[in-house]
Amino acid sequence: MKTVGQIISQARKEQQISIKKLSQITKIDADYLKALEKDQYHLLPSHTFIKGFIRNVAQTLGKKPDELVAIFRRDFPPSSPPKLTPDKIPSSRRSIKKKFQSTFLIFASGTLIFLVYLAFQLRAFLIPPKLEIYQPKTNAVLTSPLTIEGLTSPDSIIQINQDLIIKPNNSGYFITSTTFSLGENQIEISATNRFGRVNNKKISVTLVSQ
Repeated sequence: MKTVGQIISQARKEQQISIKKLSQITKIDADYLKALEKDQYHLLPSHTFIKGFIRNVAQTLGKKPDELVAIFRRDFPPSSPPKLTPDKIPSSRRSIKKKFQSTFLIFASGTLIFLVYLAFQLRAFLIPPKLEIYQPKTNAVLTSPLTIEGLTSPDSIIQINQDLIIKPNNSGYFITSTTFSLGENQIEISATNRFGRVNNKKISVTLVSQ
């Protein structure tokens, strides 16, 4: 005796109706219809939904709904109802789930990048820029002209003794040579970022003639 799936498949093909067309008429997912025709009830929801699908398809194809439901009950009694397991979810539903997950990941990544950028800007606003002086070393005895070399944040401006202004490169590195009077000199080096935060260093050096 033929199964419900075989009866439905034969009737659909005899009437030359595609799965896609039948899905449009019955409003039943095409993956569910394919599973129904192959008697793969483990890919479908509960008994109640399956019987509803069978009645809908039977009426559309001109078959007697009660007879097909009776065959289904005979072959698959409700004592062991089929379950829709996660790995058996129809492809269309899996696709929607994957799209949702992808959209969420993109949104989460964008939010994280924005928060990191915001934190970086807030840090630059609240904290003075770094300022490392490589040379001269404090209390060093050197000859003129004096080389001043160091590292700061790339967006900062270096000022020496409130007179000489230096713009560091893209890495924050700066170097310059300037002349001071012989003897002991107090050199003040400051770094000011775009938010007006300032970091000062004072270095004492003694300059002698060559």
